Amino acid sequence: MKKLLLIFSILLFLTAAVINCRRGSPTSKLNITHPFMNALIPPEFPAPVFEWWSEAKDTASYEVTLIISNKKYEIHDITYQQSWRPDETAWDSLKILSENKEIHFTLRRKGERDFSSVSFRISEDTVGAPVLYSQMPIPYRAAEKQLDSMSYMLINFGSKEQPHTAMKGIFVCGNCHSFAADGREMGLDLNTGIRTKGGYFISKVEDTIKFNQSNYNSWTKLEKRRTFGFFSKMSPDGRYIVTTVKDRVLVKNFMNPPMENVYYSQLLFPVNGHLAIYDRKTKTLKELPGAESDEYVHSNATWTPDGKHIIFCRAKALKLESDSSGYYATVTDEQVINDFVDRKREFKYDLCIIPFNDGNGGVAEPIEGASDNGKSNYFPAVSPDGKWLAYCQAENFMLLQPDARLYIVPLYGGKAKELKCNFNSMNSWHAWSPNSKWITYVSKGLSPLTDLFLTHIDEKGNASIPVLIDKARVHFKVVNYPEFVNIPADQTFVMDYDFVEPEHVVRAYTSGDWDKVKQLLHKMEMQDLYFFREDYKNLSGILRRMGMTEEADRYDDLAELTVDASVFGH
Repeated sequence: MKKLLLIFSILLFLTAAVINCRRGSPTSKLNITHPFMNALIPPEFPAPVFEWWSEAKDTASYEVTLIISNKKYEIHDITYQQSWRPDETAWDSLKILSENKEIHFTLRRKGERDFSSVSFRISEDTVGAPVLYSQMPIPYRAAEKQLDSMSYMLINFGSKEQPHTAMKGIFVCGNCHSFAADGREMGLDLNTGIRTKGGYFISKVEDTIKFNQSNYNSWTKLEKRRTFGFFSKMSPDGRYIVTTVKDRVLVKNFMNPPMENVYYSQLLFPVNGHLAIYDRKTKTLKELPGAESDEYVHSNATWTPDGKHIIFCRAKALKLESDSSGYYATVTDEQVINDFVDRKREFKYDLCIIPFNDGNGGVAEPIEGASDNGKSNYFPAVSPDGKWLAYCQAENFMLLQPDARLYIVPLYGGKAKELKCNFNSMNSWHAWSPNSKWITYVSKGLSPLTDLFLTHIDEKGNASIPVLIDKARVHFKVVNYPEFVNIPADQTFVMDYDFVEPEHVVRAYTSGDWDKVKQLLHKMEMQDLYFFREDYKNLSGILRRMGMTEEADRYDDLAELTVDASVFGH
């Protein structure tokens, strides 16, 4: 599988094209693949990698030149590789002396007259803050089977060092993280495959960010029904969390060829759900009036910078299959699932805006330009200066859509336009820098393993030609869900996950450490989780397979004393 993925990665890299982005002027033998023609690079950016490919199969050397339009500085070098990175000191001099004018990169095979070249500029605007993103292998089902292969990485775009590992090996799918506007607090979803989903941590951003019993919340416990709490977001002041309750999602994981199923290994989108507000001061969860109708699915919400409005995705809800289907957090009808997988059914979201009104809500209004356009509009992201709304648009659905493109529209609606940073394959998971000058996002335009990019947004909402964040690349792992943290760019932290998962118990059993197994089981029971009968049965099954019959019997007894999820209904 690894060899096959590598072959396809190379093929995609060689054939990738950027929409509206012109590459270097290629000769019949050379093609510069990075940087892109007319790219705009942040001023703090360290020396980037210059990459190209050649049709020739010999081992000829290459002459490379960097020269400024004002001719104040030049860099010349020779390499035998098909990639080159300039000396950092020379690069720093080049940036300063360019005075934001064009820099030209020229490439030729030694001894030949034909050449290729690209031009780019250094921006006047810094990025100024780091980005936290998750890193995981694909396909998704493979990641689920090796949950400790997922990591959280913190990247400083101005650093010459590799991204900082904030957390290595998380045993759960912790995603959809968000931060208060001042960067002092963090919210993190907790979704795990064995027990109840819908967990949420709220923690201070310190040298060590702790995720433990003291800062754990459960939407499932508060709702007394299964819920994902899909795409929870912290308010700018950190007091409130907007989340999704009574949610049901359609999910289909792919594992096998065709390779499209490896690259886009999961179909996932909410089909039912209400918006709800969690007030950290009163510790209450209340549905938001105006976004709680069963007629629609309301999800994927975010806040305006002043905290006065909430922007979210809305679509006609999927009809429940039976009276019991409301008890489940996922669609269970295989025919319905297959119809969506085969694109026989459509599901399109509009972006809407609703007053927060201290949790009292109001009338939800579709946003002009991001609704009623025959497309699916999702992942709203508001610039911190309150001027722009950037979002994804695809023909249908949400998450991992090959045709996903980034669009921008004035915050309260207007004429939408496609951003020039889009590649030809999936552009998504975008986030604004705290100074509203840059958007970071991921794309599969250069590789199915999903790369991280930066694009500059000017005063008129125009995107620059993007720059690849090459140091975020890791073999056979994807970049997922980048979010800016409003802290100094060189500040780092580690994330300490101190919750016991069934996977911990299994590993302790496998190592033969019986005392640790019992210790972990006791700690897991003491955690403030909300178990339904089915959850105890799942744990019992794990223990029974490990030969721990006595402990399994006890969990079966607990199951008999616990209500079934269906008691609470939809």
